[in-house]
Amino acid sequence: MALDALSQNEELGDIPTHFMKSGSCMPPKARLATMLEFQRRVLPKTHRNVKFEFDLWYNTNELRTIRNFLYTDFLGDGIFIRVNTIKINDRIMHSIADSDQKIDEERIQKIIDNLGNKYSLQANHETYDKVVFPPGSNLIQGGKNVMDWKKLDQKVKEGFIVKPHPITAHVWVAKYKQRYGADKVLNKKYGGSEILAKCTDLAFCPNSQMGIEGLLLGKNIHSIATPRVAREKNHLTYEAIYQGIAGKACGSRTALLKILSSKRSGIVFHHDDDAEERVERYLEQFWEYTLK
Repeated sequence: MALDALSQNEELGDIPTHFMKSGSCMPPKARLATMLEFQRRVLPKTHRNVKFEFDLWYNTNELRTIRNFLYTDFLGDGIFIRVNTIKINDRIMHSIADSDQKIDEERIQKIIDNLGNKYSLQANHETYDKVVFPPGSNLIQGGKNVMDWKKLDQKVKEGFIVKPHPITAHVWVAKYKQRYGADKVLNKKYGGSEILAKCTDLAFCPNSQMGIEGLLLGKNIHSIATPRVAREKNHLTYEAIYQGIAGKACGSRTALLKILSSKRSGIVFHHDDDAEERVERYLEQFWEYTLK
């Protein structure tokens, strides 16, 4: 049997890339093919000699220096672009959420209509009112300090069911079962989107887009993450979005809708007729910044 070659340059939609990251849970090949074509069409390889890198995150805390444009898949058929420093990412999201940005109701509805599982998972038709979605093994292992176990303990006491991340090592699933009881832990291969759609409350960490999906669907959301200041450089994939919507006078959901409507958020979708323009508008914000 012929084997696919490993990727020399990781990119969204590349099958070997996704297999190495997700194994048998990787998204369907048809969706990957669509996203590969999409990202190659709308994202440049570089901007002002600074590279675009897929599914990579590091934080330099710089105020006006950009060293990489980092992107990842987002909410079904979308792409979320950010830079290598939370100082800049936070500033962009806060400025949009605090602005008079008009909400694009048509775009928001398309986003909601296209929500679905990020991975290839099993259907589950049960209803669970309260569900916790912990991070995968890479973020709960020793030294990461991402998830607050005491907060997770409290949520289970409040009646939450634990839905392990699809990419969770068996030893961690066993730990959940030993700590809370097997009846409180769902199969990690169950589709999270179907479970989320039917729940009333969900808890998560900022590495996950589940909280964003939950807000879009009108759910009550709760954090089980350690405080951001305690995590130093363990700042997470969607952290800037969650920071940008927290504590806003307009409400978290309205702030999120502003960010998803804005053409300078770095968020583009396959169904956008103006995806290329949105990428250009995002990059135009950095004309006075140092890129190196």
